[in-house]
Amino acid sequence: MANESWFLRYSEEGEGMAFFVTIDYEVVKKEGNIEIRKYDAFLLASTKTRKNPSRDTGFSNVYGYISGNNDQKKKLSMTTPVVTYEEENALVTGFYVSRKFTRDTVPKPEGDVFIHELEPSLYAVIRFRGTWKNENFDKHDKILLKYLKSQGIETTSPRLIMRYQPPFIPGFLRRNEVAYRIEDKDSE
Repeated sequence: MANESWFLRYSEEGEGMAFFVTIDYEVVKKEGNIEIRKYDAFLLASTKTRKNPSRDTGFSNVYGYISGNNDQKKKLSMTTPVVTYEEENALVTGFYVSRKFTRDTVPKPEGDVFIHELEPSLYAVIRFRGTWKNENFDKHDKILLKYLKSQGIETTSPRLIMRYQPPFIPGFLRRNEVAYRIEDKDSE
């Protein structure tokens, strides 16, 4: 899993097609649109904000960080997915930080953004298309949790929502995912 992958997207500047760096993972098991994935350790640039129904209040904080609101005044590549989850009555929104940075070399955030490292882990993920409505996320969350229960797999994280396209992309073209970190019984 040493190489990052690239994700095709439309440029917001009207320049046609462009690419995002997207987090790399290894598919360990796949059943339909559900995957068990292995992720290496990675960094997230995140912010905590108040919860809201569209789960988008932290995006501008983190976007400011990658646009140069950091100690090096350095612009970072836009990455996917944008990850959101709830923690202690707050909404955490984060961008994956490209592998070219380490904990020591990543630009230090200014403002309400923090960098945290997620350890190597297994995640159960369900992939689907559609709008970013609660009903859509909840529907797929129930399918994933039912699958995990049937397999005797325990979750070890809150629900993660992962979005791969900007909001101007029509829902039927959007790649969305719901994920949970799960127990890695092979490493115990």
